[in-house]
Amino acid sequence: MTEPRPGRLTAAARKFLTWDENPAIFGITIPCPVPVAMGPEDAARLLNSLIDTHEALRSRYSYGEDAGCLIEPVSGGVVDPARIDVRVVDIEGLDPGALMAVIEEESAKANLRLDPAGGKILTAALLTRSTDVNILVLTAHHVAIDGVAMWVLWDDIATYVRQWEAGEEISLLPESTTGSEWAEFLEGYAPGRVGELEYWLAASDSVPNQQPRAATPESAHIDGVIDGPLAQRLLVELPEVLGATYTRILLVALGLAIEDVTGEARPISVQKHGRYSRLRPGTDLSRTVAWISDDYPWALRPAPGTLDERIRDAIATYPPNPEDFTLLCWHHPDSWPRFLSFNFPKFYFNFLGDVGVWIPDAQSREQSRLTMFDLSMMLGTSKPEGVEQVHYSVHSPEGGLGAGTLGDVVARWLSILATVGAA
Repeated sequence: MTEPRPGRLTAAARKFLTWDENPAIFGITIPCPVPVAMGPEDAARLLNSLIDTHEALRSRYSYGEDAGCLIEPVSGGVVDPARIDVRVVDIEGLDPGALMAVIEEESAKANLRLDPAGGKILTAALLTRSTDVNILVLTAHHVAIDGVAMWVLWDDIATYVRQWEAGEEISLLPESTTGSEWAEFLEGYAPGRVGELEYWLAASDSVPNQQPRAATPESAHIDGVIDGPLAQRLLVELPEVLGATYTRILLVALGLAIEDVTGEARPISVQKHGRYSRLRPGTDLSRTVAWISDDYPWALRPAPGTLDERIRDAIATYPPNPEDFTLLCWHHPDSWPRFLSFNFPKFYFNFLGDVGVWIPDAQSREQSRLTMFDLSMMLGTSKPEGVEQVHYSVHSPEGGLGAGTLGDVVARWLSILATVGAA
């Protein structure tokens, strides 16, 4: 039997495995329609095919300062019950509300069955009924996937189902570049960006890291949607007026709102997809399943003048190569000592892209883990009835900003989006 081989961790995976207080439990759930004829054994073979296709899903991960991973060989088609289990849940006759409750319950249970150290990265529940479709509630540990990888798995499952129903040989497209291979490349590329080190060190927050939180104020959460005329303004009009993408406008407006409400410009940790294939021409990361997404501190430069002048200054001075922070902090060991005294941002921004269907408050469970941030904002788009909307979920933990300040920041943010760039 082939022995496991050492792999390289992506920056996001290394950070998580090193610092998270409970790294075993952090699943991402993907509900997928599958045929009624597909039973639990068939579903287990589907999961096994996913694991064989993507090496991050068949790896074992260790925690702490010496975090690492070992990549297991492919299975040869043999399903290992210690690594793959599929629960079966009868949903015959359930109404949509009850079905959603079952999905939420099975997602929570699946989190407890994951075991990255033991190599159990995927688990699933098969929700069965006699008509329409069954639902495969697939849960993958975040250490091995990100938002882009989630859709890769969705496409793989759809491909598998088509081939399975047609009686064809199962053949999923391989990864052109694995997460481990990409991490190894970045380690070699990072030394060439050392000239940018001082710029990124200057983005250090004014508040030290790992401050113990008080029991008050209580945690607070706001979930809302930008639609109608404001959505039209944000998605169409403002990008033309300000010469920036609407996602950049959303972020910069948040930075200005924080400055206006708190009286201080504070850096924001910005989550990005991290698939910077332009760093190595010819690289294809479109089918890479790994936690490649990265984050970097964007520090708003306080600027005088009107709201329009301030937002234009923030857009004009935005860093052109934000990936340099991750390269220097996490892929360049010689620079790491300089970051030991770096104060990471206490505010967080993550635009998730097109999320298909936005479930109100669904992001709150993931955001509740982000206790290092005084405020976290997650956003995504959807098109109910063909009309694009922007959804937002904003969270502050116990001992954070409190409901009052959180509400003031969100209100100011929406006000900026409604008024900036007006003729």
